[in-house]
Amino acid sequence: MNLIALALLLQQTVTSVQASANLNQLPVQMGYRVKPDTVLIAQQFDLFIKVLAPKGVRFDFPLGPDTTSQNGLRPIELRGEKLVSMLGDTAVALYHLVAWDIGTQSLRFPDVRVTYGGQERLVPLADATVFVKSVLPADTSLRIPKPPRPLIILPVFNWLLWGALLAAAIALVLLWWVWRRWRNRPRPPIDPYVRAQQEFARIEARKLLDKGEAEDYVAAMVDVVREYLAVRVPGVRRSNTTTELVHSMRPSAGVETELPGILEQADMVKFARASVSRDEAGRTATLAREIVDHVEARVKPDSEPAKRLNATEDKAA
Repeated sequence: MNLIALALLLQQTVTSVQASANLNQLPVQMGYRVKPDTVLIAQQFDLFIKVLAPKGVRFDFPLGPDTTSQNGLRPIELRGEKLVSMLGDTAVALYHLVAWDIGTQSLRFPDVRVTYGGQERLVPLADATVFVKSVLPADTSLRIPKPPRPLIILPVFNWLLWGALLAAAIALVLLWWVWRRWRNRPRPPIDPYVRAQQEFARIEARKLLDKGEAEDYVAAMVDVVREYLAVRVPGVRRSNTTTELVHSMRPSAGVETELPGILEQADMVKFARASVSRDEAGRTATLAREIVDHVEARVKPDSEPAKRLNATEDKAA
């Protein structure tokens, strides 16, 4: 707020409380105003002080109210700093104040110090007061207080329970990890001859001949032979065509000479949809088993098929 405007306002409105001082014939006049004069606790109000003096008079406004506590309470406090403005031979001071006790409260301002011609006088402000209203009802006995709230009881953190749950979770994770490694452990390789016999048995268990699916039966039995030869015989691959497989095998003795025939028959079934009788399918399956046994006996002379083949030849001799 512009203090010059405040001075003009104060010149018009300082009528509620006015004080004059001759100070032993010193031509000095002072007035003050409290606005508003009735407030609530912590509500801001203003103290205006106006001093009119001729040129050459020096005066000092107080810094603020006396903030010495009374019964542990400071009844009047200053908000911010005082504002002082000069307008000709008139000085205006503005104080923003708050009150912290009810009833008529003295502002407790020190005197204004006036100096003129080497003489010093004090102009008192002891009469400056403000009335602080109470917010309580007229009859406080009608006021029903709320019941007291219960004490805040903080629960005790059960570290044992949470520790046990954490340990159980860690144990479950470890058990799952061990089981997963055991399930995905490297499996020992199955002997190609044993695998071929297992596949032959699995195909027989499907009873394709009894269902009239002789063509599927022939294709499945010949595929087992192909898988076996690709693993057991060097140079043979799973991706070989019939011609390439026969060229790699070079069958020239025994039942192996029947290999090109069953391979071509399986190709006709798979790619030309050729039909096969039940008897032809049974003969192809028998040849497939015999070819696997013969190759196993030739590649591994100490194997069980080799012993059976040698025993058969001895009987025939």
